[in-house]
Amino acid sequence: MPSYEHNKLIERISALNKLPVDAATYATWIKAGGQLSLLRDNARNDELIIYASDDYIFTHSVVLSERGLAVLDQADLLDWGGSPFFACAGYVWGGDRNDVWIERDGFDFGVKKLADARQMVFGRDFEGMKGQGSSYFEILQEYAHVTEIHWRPEQHAYCRFDEHGDLEHVVSVTSKETQNDVTLVSFKREPLEQYLATTNSVLLRMFDFTLCRLEDFTSWPEGPEDVFKVSDVFFYRQKVDPGKAAYTHGVQIIRPSRPKAKIFSSMKARWSGRQQRQHAEFMVWDWRNKCTARISTDPAATTNYFRTRENTLPFELSPAFFRPEVLLKYKGDSDKYTIDERQRNIRCRNAWVLRSCKEQKQISDSKVFVSYSWEPFAKR
Repeated sequence: MPSYEHNKLIERISALNKLPVDAATYATWIKAGGQLSLLRDNARNDELIIYASDDYIFTHSVVLSERGLAVLDQADLLDWGGSPFFACAGYVWGGDRNDVWIERDGFDFGVKKLADARQMVFGRDFEGMKGQGSSYFEILQEYAHVTEIHWRPEQHAYCRFDEHGDLEHVVSVTSKETQNDVTLVSFKREPLEQYLATTNSVLLRMFDFTLCRLEDFTSWPEGPEDVFKVSDVFFYRQKVDPGKAAYTHGVQIIRPSRPKAKIFSSMKARWSGRQQRQHAEFMVWDWRNKCTARISTDPAATTNYFRTRENTLPFELSPAFFRPEVLLKYKGDSDKYTIDERQRNIRCRNAWVLRSCKEQKQISDSKVFVSYSWEPFAKR
């Protein structure tokens, strides 16, 4: 199922969609105060709404370069429209040409200056197919590749393995077919911020709330809209028919919450394995100092053959010892762990590997021990 944070967003959106019964509460509800608060709160959260749709809420997001944003003003952005249900390419013919060609990125945003925006979510309908699975969502392939994520249908999410070998939900998807008539695609913040920082871009989120009793609605009254500028990154236009109906259409600009230098440093640290982490400790035979000791897997707690003159630390390849019954945990979860009986190795997906040095027929407290060396997989 989708991530916990994604499901909490579903619950909050569903609560906002309940039409109030009494007239006073309804008159306040149509002005979209709760919906606007949701977006303000979500811009600071770890799970960002990229696309959401139901009877009363619509949001759609694209990634736009800072350079592209600089040529747009508030009026341009408030005229932005569109949805994720535009194909990124299609065959075209006609005019004065006799051939057939492909037009790419033909998104109709309603503003020509948004032509270089990158759509992150693509809604697909399998025409002629009925039932569950006929409508689904893809994400920008470039983003899927740089984040190394893959669609897992049982998780309703695009996932990757984290440093512990557990599935991490990077993009979570809920469709109307599965829950509460709400469609939601949300992105985990950190990977998205890495993409924004690397491409020198912002997330541009358009929202539209049309709030009314649908069965009673006929038309909008004459007169101008009101324009509200909450900040340079959050503004909207609104028309209210008091006590009856209202629409609110606006734009929210979301930038990374951390400076680029910090984002890039954390990315490099993760790939090199130097990021801050908790390190496990093992009972180890410190054969350099000829003693048994509890040693941390922190790289600073051990040394190698080339630095022996600088310290008396244990060697990096000092063997750690386990009672045989410790292996039952790994044998009981064959999906996560792979045990090579011949080589006596244990692998945790793409996170780490325990390599057997040799079997020890060493007796301690009447227990038989087996010796292993531990190492994380290298990150690119």
